[in-house]
Amino acid sequence: MSKRILLTGGTGFIGSNLIKSLRNENNITNIGRNKNPLCDNIFWNLEDGLNNLEIDDIDIIVHCASIVGNVNIIKSKYIDINVKSTLELLEFCIKNKIKKFILISTGGVYGFSKKNLVENDICNVKEIYSLSKFFSEQVCELYKDKLSIVILRLFFPYGDGQKGRLISNLYDDICKKKKIMLSKNGQPVINPIHIFDVVNIIKNFIEYDLEGTFNICGNEFFSIEQLCRKIALIENIDDPQFIYGDNDIDNMMGSNKKVCMALNYKMQVNLDEGLKSFLISLKKERGI
Repeated sequence: MSKRILLTGGTGFIGSNLIKSLRNENNITNIGRNKNPLCDNIFWNLEDGLNNLEIDDIDIIVHCASIVGNVNIIKSKYIDINVKSTLELLEFCIKNKIKKFILISTGGVYGFSKKNLVENDICNVKEIYSLSKFFSEQVCELYKDKLSIVILRLFFPYGDGQKGRLISNLYDDICKKKKIMLSKNGQPVINPIHIFDVVNIIKNFIEYDLEGTFNICGNEFFSIEQLCRKIALIENIDDPQFIYGDNDIDNMMGSNKKVCMALNYKMQVNLDEGLKSFLISLKKERGI
């Protein structure tokens, strides 16, 4: 059934891929500072209120927008923007009788761990971006008796259109034959998820009457060193160079059992397929 969706971050990695997939069957409005030509757009500075926003009959809000890992932004901005925008959107839901809110969060809220992380594990945040997402999740908890809330904790999403994140950065370093800094054992071990599966899962939550907190992550577990070696193998680059530190670091591995059971979902893109597709897109983008 067609829905009227208000979406933030419509020009970002997650939001832009969602719009491409949803736009033919739904009415989507992107609100934020940048316009997506594939849908309607309303300007909104995420630090401002939403009292003057006039848009009717919204079924669901999908909150993808945030500032991520920007060293040029003072740390207080992570709270001012990421947390405040979540609060403003939730208040907008109450005021306009919007029944559902989806927050795109991060597996980083757990911190690093030796174990496979599940949704009821205690969060142990280690950096400011994940802290801002944890606070955003806590704000959502205050509203869960007033509307349906879904919190999706993404673990290392990757795929076409992504820039400046883990896998694309590793690819650049390997192609430039730079030495890659690793922990003593080449860790952490992670289980990345391709954007195709991320979008499919979010679409399911938009369509079906489900709520709660869910890990969104892949089925396959690899250390950063193993990921580098996979990228080098795909690119026919011999023997990538590593520098091993003395530090022992734990892993960041999520369990996707809860989301797969709730949606009866099976991951569609394995890491080999996803990496090959992503690296082809990176080469095209860089004119290689």
